[in-house]
Amino acid sequence: MSNLKKTLFFILSNVFLFFLIEIIFTLFFVFHKSNYYGPFARLFLTEKNIPGKTIKYDVQYSKKTGMLMPGEYYYNDILYKVNKFGFIGEEVDIENKTGCRVVALGGSTTAGVETESPYPKILENLLNQNQLNCEVLNFGFSGKGLNFLEKILVNEVLKFNPNIVLLTSNRNSIMYNSYITSSVATDIISNKFQLMLYEIKNFLFLEVMSYRFINLAYNKSVSLLLDNENKIISPFDPTHFHSKKYFQNGYKDQILRINSYAEKKGIKLVLIKQAYFINPNLQAEINLLSKEEIIEKLINYNTEINYPSNVDLFWIYTNAIMNKNLDEINSNNIIVVDPTPLLYAKNKKDFFQKDGLHLIENGNKIIAEEIFKNLTLHGLIKQ
Repeated sequence: MSNLKKTLFFILSNVFLFFLIEIIFTLFFVFHKSNYYGPFARLFLTEKNIPGKTIKYDVQYSKKTGMLMPGEYYYNDILYKVNKFGFIGEEVDIENKTGCRVVALGGSTTAGVETESPYPKILENLLNQNQLNCEVLNFGFSGKGLNFLEKILVNEVLKFNPNIVLLTSNRNSIMYNSYITSSVATDIISNKFQLMLYEIKNFLFLEVMSYRFINLAYNKSVSLLLDNENKIISPFDPTHFHSKKYFQNGYKDQILRINSYAEKKGIKLVLIKQAYFINPNLQAEINLLSKEEIIEKLINYNTEINYPSNVDLFWIYTNAIMNKNLDEINSNNIIVVDPTPLLYAKNKKDFFQKDGLHLIENGNKIIAEEIFKNLTLHGLIKQ
């Protein structure tokens, strides 16, 4: 066999092996009911089209894109739409024609489907009422934490050329990303090479299922090496553990990495503290402590006997820690907006749904007004 034939055989055999491995890992994610199956699945996966008329059921994620399925939905008799790009709202041009485009990135409190006026919609109205021709796009995804939102920022949000990104990710990051099997190492992007490497890694995680599997498996393997001092028992399953290091620095470092990426792309980042109305008097006391003191309380939350609910204590401590992490971030490219004092100032029913987390329209208005005030105060949007 000639050298050319040997080379061709070697290349083709490796390409075939790669495709075979990709198919195997695609099937793995299919069988594990992932929200995203990867590029191979797009060739064979058929998804039920959402009819043009209004339908009534929970919003679905597309297995092909990882975004929401376009269509019209009802949530508790409130209509909301998902556009062709897979995020909540009316159809928009991908081009930033006004030169003023804001993207609201977050979980269900950003999506705001519990009310007819989520805070991104109210914020856009405020901007336009003040003769500011600005769009606010609602990239709120229920039940998604910072790991998901970071991938969405790189792979989807950047297509729309925003000037400003608003980021709210407190409770969902605690719920889904603070587990020792979910916490990821974070590296700040400081040069063009690191920026390119970061974008390549995000592309591989999205498009190459073998890389995706190895990445997730690596995180799980690293978690096995953590000693008991760095583990916090989950209040929902005693066999699962949250990472102490995530609350100390992991969450903050991940936001700093997101900011370094946004800054390289010329995007201002606005971080929004999240309120969780549980016991405002106790929460005010806890907030007077340092982050390190609250972390020590978190470590022992399940042994406290003077409070009726350990689950509530877990959320009180973790919510306070995450918000304090935002106070430690020092960057000229970041603004931190804190609507929590206003949201805690009245009775729960004045601003919150029954769960104390999701907001009614008056609560969304508080957030929108605080963001508007900070955007104009810091000159990000000029009146």
